[in-house]
Amino acid sequence: MNAYPPPDIRNFAIVGHASSGKTMLAEAMLMCGGVINRMGRIADGSTVSDYHVSEKNRQISVSASLLHADWAGKKFNIIDTPGYLDFISEGLGALRVGDFALVVVHAQHGLGVGTDRVWQYATGYGIPKMIVVNA
Repeated sequence: MNAYPPPDIRNFAIVGHASSGKTMLAEAMLMCGGVINRMGRIADGSTVSDYHVSEKNRQISVSASLLHADWAGKKFNIIDTPGYLDFISEGLGALRVGDFALVVVHAQHGLGVGTDRVWQYATGYGIPKMIVVNA
């Protein structure tokens, strides 16, 4: 495992409304970073971040998952969060420790209540936000 000086570490939360593609975005980041050699599938219960039995059975994230990948000489600490408002506290905790929020919006479904919520919290915490439109 490489040692990184603090300026080369990026901590961010992947947040957004339910079923907007947060877990699959995290999965793609892990694959691009060489952590995994193929992307898992939510339907198969084979994603890295949805490892708990309840997540596999429900096919949704119920807790935040800390992942990491190396890219371009930087270390990325990725926090994949649930989108359902029942589990909003998981996303809020991730926003508190993240350097920025990666807000995922589903291209077909658009903005949801959860999107607005996490945007407001990130604004309140004073952290930068980046929007990812997931097709």
